[in-house]
Amino acid sequence: MQEYLHQLLTDITEASQNISWPFAEKELQPGDWISDEDEDKIPPIRNLEEWTGIKQVMLPPEKMLNDKQVLQLLDALKKLLNACNWSFVVQFNVPERIQYETIRQNFQQEVKMKRWHMGFFDVCKPGTKHRSCALGAYCHCAFFAEMFKDMVEEELSPEEERARALEIEVNHIRKKYGDDWMKYYPYHLDKNHDDENGEPYDYGFGEDEEDEDDDNWWRK
Repeated sequence: MQEYLHQLLTDITEASQNISWPFAEKELQPGDWISDEDEDKIPPIRNLEEWTGIKQVMLPPEKMLNDKQVLQLLDALKKLLNACNWSFVVQFNVPERIQYETIRQNFQQEVKMKRWHMGFFDVCKPGTKHRSCALGAYCHCAFFAEMFKDMVEEELSPEEERARALEIEVNHIRKKYGDDWMKYYPYHLDKNHDDENGEPYDYGFGEDEEDEDDDNWWRK
């Protein structure tokens, strides 16, 4: 198995370094830029296996691998997907084995070959019942459906919208970062952390009067 994995990792690395693009021969010009919404309608589409040369059947089920092998393959596959501008992104902490198996099971998918905006790997097939995908208990669709199930269209004041945004963001980072969630607390959404002028917390990036004076030294 180790000899096979060595060759597989080599193949994935080579595929990452030799991604072919239909528009690579043309130098990009600023005037060519289009919005993500518009680009999403028109990009060339290719099957991920055909594009990269890496087949789903080449990827061993996670049960056949030890922890080190899972991490090696997961890292290599993520780099390959990034090279395709088709990044694998999870919204909260997911065990590496489940991440790897999610990529393996969904590797036969169509990829939008974008030149301006990032695309994202589909973590489950359309129409899959919540929690029956490879992510299982970590199912993103189930998480967000649960988060928004009691929400209805309503008129909210700016203060109420901010409080709602705080609630949603806190729920999200609790799920994503576990016990370390407070490191990522959205102070800018919490009115209890506004400054003396009622302005949102600025994470130390605001300008003070001394800095402003320094910027205007040439006017003196």
